[in-house]
Amino acid sequence: MKRLVLVALAACGAHAPPPPAKSADVAGPRVEDATVAGYVTLVDFWGESCAACKVVEGKIGTAIAKNDRVIVRKVDVGDGFTPIAQAYTVSVLPHWHIYDTKRRLRFILIGPECLRAPTLAAELLAEH
Repeated sequence: MKRLVLVALAACGAHAPPPPAKSADVAGPRVEDATVAGYVTLVDFWGESCAACKVVEGKIGTAIAKNDRVIVRKVDVGDGFTPIAQAYTVSVLPHWHIYDTKRRLRFILIGPECLRAPTLAAELLAEH
């Protein structure tokens, strides 16, 4: 019976939802809403005038490019006095949050520590 149901679903065009975008901007006030269950989500709090943010983003992007289960969400905190910067206590850049596959905040990385994000993401994936 199970097999018949699966065949019927396949015939109707039922399929898994498409994977989330590898990288996307966060527009809303809650970063957690941009995380995706089943994926490690790296949240990049950045500012246009932050040169270090661009360097870190490039290095992390290269390191996670081939890992389909790690995604990045970018949050522009402007000059650091924006409501989202204050809500997430972002006072130093670069600043990254890492959420596990169950959408739980597991790490907060600041400054050079942010370069550890790919290694920590891989460790979180290995947990499951």
